[in-house]
Amino acid sequence: MDLDEPIEIVDFDPRRARGYRGERDRVRLALATASLKFEHIGSTAVPGLAGKPIVDLMLGASPAVWAIRDELRPKIVALGYDDLGEAGVPRRLYFRRRTPLRSYNLALVEEDGELWRANLAFRDYLRAHPDEAAAYAAAKREAFAGGARTLLAYSAAKAAAADAILQKARGK
Repeated sequence: MDLDEPIEIVDFDPRRARGYRGERDRVRLALATASLKFEHIGSTAVPGLAGKPIVDLMLGASPAVWAIRDELRPKIVALGYDDLGEAGVPRRLYFRRRTPLRSYNLALVEEDGELWRANLAFRDYLRAHPDEAAAYAAAKREAFAGGARTLLAYSAAKAAAADAILQKARGK
């Protein structure tokens, strides 16, 4: 399965928050473990932020669940997700589900691990700083307008802007 895919950038749509809640509940029921924490991350989790029309779910696994993460993989795949492994990010299992109506990314990470903390800091910072969210949206649109029309090219084109926000979010 190829990680790269065509992308588009759209205005924020508050209906995606409902999409997150519905998908979260569906995944929670299928995985049937109380040892996972669910968070809505990515552009659809920040009111007003333009971005890809893909709802990002982050699942934080307790140490006990992280140790048996490979047992969760077939359950997630059974929900219609593609298993893309670490997809270039160590200590993360990345899954993708695309449907004609909605698209989802699911990241399984260690709860309270570096990826967990970074994603929450980034999201929370943008939620608390609408001016920074607007500047980030402009950088995303600029990357797309400059020809970054696939996931990998787009991610690379906006990486400096995202890194700068993460440093601010971490207070550095």
